[in-house]
Amino acid sequence: MFAGEVNLEKWYKPNIDKKTLKEFSKRSDLKGIVDVALFVVALISSGYLCLVTWGTWWSVLTLLIYGNIFYCKIISIQHETNHETYFKSRFLNKIFYNLTSLLGGFEAVRWKWSHFHHHTYTIFTHEEVYDYENNSPRPTEPIRFLLNFLPLGPIFNIQKVRHFTHFEIIKHSLGIVSKVVKITVPENEINKVINSSRLYVLFWLVVIICSVFFGTWLPVIMILLPPFYGNTILMICAMTQHAGLADNIKDHRKSTRTVILNPFFSFLYSNMEYHIEHHIFPKIPCHNLRAFHKFIKNQMPKPKKGIFDAYKSIIPAIFKQAKDKNYFIDVETPNTN
Repeated sequence: MFAGEVNLEKWYKPNIDKKTLKEFSKRSDLKGIVDVALFVVALISSGYLCLVTWGTWWSVLTLLIYGNIFYCKIISIQHETNHETYFKSRFLNKIFYNLTSLLGGFEAVRWKWSHFHHHTYTIFTHEEVYDYENNSPRPTEPIRFLLNFLPLGPIFNIQKVRHFTHFEIIKHSLGIVSKVVKITVPENEINKVINSSRLYVLFWLVVIICSVFFGTWLPVIMILLPPFYGNTILMICAMTQHAGLADNIKDHRKSTRTVILNPFFSFLYSNMEYHIEHHIFPKIPCHNLRAFHKFIKNQMPKPKKGIFDAYKSIIPAIFKQAKDKNYFIDVETPNTN
């Protein structure tokens, strides 16, 4: 039994005239470049702290700071450049998409197609259209859900996480095609997934060899491992997207959540906390989502005010869904018709 029946109706869209939507959809190279520049400054600053504290207990703290800045921002840029909205230039979007996919451990060809599928079938659970990219599948073991927020948590969940990305890349490099690829990637693109995965593994090996050659594990720790120990902020933000909400329903207001984050998290997450708005109009650049949210807020559910407000409903829902697979948070939506 599902929260809503799959139907052939179109997804819900708020009332907005084409001229206004076109204005909100304008892309900007300058905004993307400024955002990247701020990220580079934050990365260099936190990376410097790692170097000067290396060999002391302070390095644990500085690595957590560096790793969370690295991974959260890398993946949010990867996501936005996948939509080709982070920059106006298609060339810049493509360059940064491939670079951030490599550094974040999200193989570019697979995620190009699976993310398109995710937007087409958001939290659909039927086998033929299963949304493998959904960050918060209904768990049977809530403790495993909570482990995702801890540094190294994904390692403990390797047997339970549907898209443990690095493990999946290794499988693809060996020619073992995962189910998500079979469902979402066109058949003529599957070899690209395999060959691309082999390049990713080669990159990992080069970094490891450099670490051995120079007699320091810092390249491995600071380039390859941030997705494992720097996952906390990304997971905290990403799990607010759909956790506990209705599945199999063509209304993103029911299946997706918008949360108002603090400026630091919002920067690292590239405004993806305005997630209902992003899902309804995925071609609106992340730089414009805050203003767009304000413009259509009367047609949207009330957003959660911060992380704690969001998880006050998410955590109880996760435990309830572990016992009752039909349970979901029934979001009140404004009657705008």
